[in-house]
Amino acid sequence: MPTRRQILLSTAAMGLAGAGTLAGCTRGGPEGTAPSDTLRMRVWDDAAAAAYEDALAAFTRSTGIDVDVEVMVWDDYWKQLPLDIADEALPDVLWMNTANLAGTRASGRLLEVGPLIGDVATQWEEAATDLYRVGGELWGVPQMWDQSMLVAQDELIAEADGDPSALTADPEAPSDPLRDLARALTTDSGGLHPGDDGFAAENRATFGFSAHPDRTAVLGPFIAGQGGAWQDEEGTFSFASAKGTAAVQYLADLAAAHLAPAGAETVADDTLCQNLFLEGKLGLLQTGTYDLHAIAGAVEDSFPWSVHPVVAGPEGAHPLVHAIAAVGVDPDDEDRAAAIGKLLTFLGGVDGQRPLAESRLGIPAHRELLATWQKAWETEGVDVSALTTAPDEPALPEIGNRSAEGTGAALPVIATIFQGKATAEEALPRAQQAARTEQH
Repeated sequence: MPTRRQILLSTAAMGLAGAGTLAGCTRGGPEGTAPSDTLRMRVWDDAAAAAYEDALAAFTRSTGIDVDVEVMVWDDYWKQLPLDIADEALPDVLWMNTANLAGTRASGRLLEVGPLIGDVATQWEEAATDLYRVGGELWGVPQMWDQSMLVAQDELIAEADGDPSALTADPEAPSDPLRDLARALTTDSGGLHPGDDGFAAENRATFGFSAHPDRTAVLGPFIAGQGGAWQDEEGTFSFASAKGTAAVQYLADLAAAHLAPAGAETVADDTLCQNLFLEGKLGLLQTGTYDLHAIAGAVEDSFPWSVHPVVAGPEGAHPLVHAIAAVGVDPDDEDRAAAIGKLLTFLGGVDGQRPLAESRLGIPAHRELLATWQKAWETEGVDVSALTTAPDEPALPEIGNRSAEGTGAALPVIATIFQGKATAEEALPRAQQAARTEQH
């Protein structure tokens, strides 16, 4: 199975984790012990639950509706979901990701939220909201979203006389700005660069770009930038197209040309590229906003770094966007459904999402809070202004039933390309077939 850094399925992939229970006004647990007139809300992150707490207290004061917030760790969260569906023991509101939306909708237990929330949806970021639209119906209230990004080690960039703000990659060209800068950034212990006589790749002191098989940060944006897609509009895996093949081979070739860390090493350790960046040895790390907390906390004042858009392909820059949404469970009771609708409407508003934005727990779905999120990062010394415009055509996360399992089956096969055991032309069709088989 892929790691959470390889698939951006949720903010669990952002380094968030949770265990235990917090309450908006009272305390409750995942066993359904809340009073019958109290709404239960389930999330998978302690920090988010704490951020919600004050906001939900205000919600209770204004509506008289109590809310218990349950926190369940990521693995348990998805194991418990089908059990609660079968036992009709779901909470009233729960966090959802796109990979699990289709299966949960198929149970018939979710509320279509569009009729419940009115015009508040017009205030949300479209890229996040559209992930929860199915057949013109809205099934989730986006809470926060994330996108892929490029971070640069500014001291290495300055030494290489480079500009990471608008890098492009073109597999059909003999070289391109990304390869040129990655080559300038890469040095061995003697100061030689790839292509120089005597360059010793095994003794590299600095590295260029994080070309590794990370589904969210690298594979998704590069395939989309080439004009391909991970899945087609029906949710069928489609990454083994000619465009997808060109993108993946390009990335593997970067590693083979020593413009990125060795493919065999990044396959063996999917944190290698990030660790090299945190040590100040990697010039360009393509990651996601979900890693901002980890990077800022680890780098501190070790070296200056900056945030930029992802590397663009011939079809432009296409960061992968994912959003967490709050979904409502149909209680088969009009009064309780109305209360759930009030809670979902609140969670979609400024007051419901402000604590999340102030805590920097992902880009807020409500557009009015984007400046709040940006300012919160500025107070930590991080300029995220390059990410404050949502992409018009983002790369998409896993969507559809068993899509996460499909990607999990594909990634080990894709890894063989980076290990040099197969070409993209040979391995991607096998990876795609493995994904489709697992999906069905």
